[in-house]
Amino acid sequence: MRLWDVPVEDPRGSLTDERRDLLDLLDGLSDTEWIAPTGAGHWRAKDVALHLLDDDLGWLSRGRDGDQSGLLSTAGSCREFVAALDARNERWVTGAGGSSKRVGVDLLRWSGEEVRRYYDSLDLTGPSRVIWIGRGDVPRWCDLARDLTERWVHQQHIRNAVGRHGNHSRFLPQVLRTFVWAFPHPYDARAPDQKIVVTDLGDRGAWTLTRRGDGWVLDAGGARSPAAVL
Repeated sequence: MRLWDVPVEDPRGSLTDERRDLLDLLDGLSDTEWIAPTGAGHWRAKDVALHLLDDDLGWLSRGRDGDQSGLLSTAGSCREFVAALDARNERWVTGAGGSSKRVGVDLLRWSGEEVRRYYDSLDLTGPSRVIWIGRGDVPRWCDLARDLTERWVHQQHIRNAVGRHGNHSRFLPQVLRTFVWAFPHPYDARAPDQKIVVTDLGDRGAWTLTRRGDGWVLDAGGARSPAAVL
């Protein structure tokens, strides 16, 4: 199954709700919690929040305003792209590190509203790119769903760091339905044609990877007698 054949799943309502939850969370953090260490490497809660601000500014600059100067090259390997992305993210967090909590949260509130307006203007069926899904075009709704996965993961970093879990897990089924599309592109296990691997997420759903030619194809649902089950 190709992503272009999948019914459109509009993630914009979830993105708006996720942003509201983030702002409520950050507003309620103490000064100590604002600089609490997280599971995102050496980043603190503050650093993760500032990284999310950078995400907003990137969407507005590259998407809304058409300024591609900050776009990273995807010509090399995935590892090279990730290394370049990590370096750019670190530069931003270091440069913005002098921002107070009030400044950071106020900017996230402003940028979140601007991003929401931009998302509302988009044609969800138009073409976009998600490097971990493949090098070809994907429907734009999938790129927005990819954005939701990143924002969900980073908000979870902050919530885990300060022990405020709330109802954040309600987005998890949608996040997993997006992440599952990462499997076919990097999965390089060699297998005979038509060999099947099942990814079973329990009540979150199941998907089947089938070897066809020199790659793997993803379909929704399970299968009888797969070679392996994840």
